[in-house]
Amino acid sequence: MARRGEKITKEFLESQYGFEVVKIPETDQKTPDFEVRKNGKLLFYCEEKTMNEDDFEGEKPDPAYNSISRKIHESVNQFKSVNGKRNYPNVLVLNNMDTLRNINDLAITVTGKALTAEGKWLQIRNVSNTTQNDKKVVDLILWFDKGKFINFFTLNPTCTKDLAESFGVKEIHQMEME
Repeated sequence: MARRGEKITKEFLESQYGFEVVKIPETDQKTPDFEVRKNGKLLFYCEEKTMNEDDFEGEKPDPAYNSISRKIHESVNQFKSVNGKRNYPNVLVLNNMDTLRNINDLAITVTGKALTAEGKWLQIRNVSNTTQNDKKVVDLILWFDKGKFINFFTLNPTCTKDLAESFGVKEIHQMEME
């Protein structure tokens, strides 16, 4: 399934933004999946993580937040292996294949807040220290549902302007949680 997610990521970044998506060769050292370039210039590192469908039937605690935070955390060491000094942004692509999980679960995982029907943010859970620290390494998440791009999600505002420029958009907003 990971290869399918990598293919979705590569095709999307190349076709939608004209990026050169270069696969980083697999070695014993864990690294991100791709270097993403434009006109030969490295713009950012990209790691793809696929979240498979949970086919469990019955009752159990919702695993969405744990699975999302685990995927974010797995990417951190991969980014650090090639970009420890943070010379370039780190972009994580989450390819969600589970119909019971969505981008709202991502928002809750990284902020602890859910959007109410009235458009207000409500604190519903605590964000772990690990996830708080991971947000300092992963700058941007691209969320896909079953291969379809849904939205950008900014974790680290220090690279937002550069990433917006790279993606050719006026701005990438960090979610406002007030």
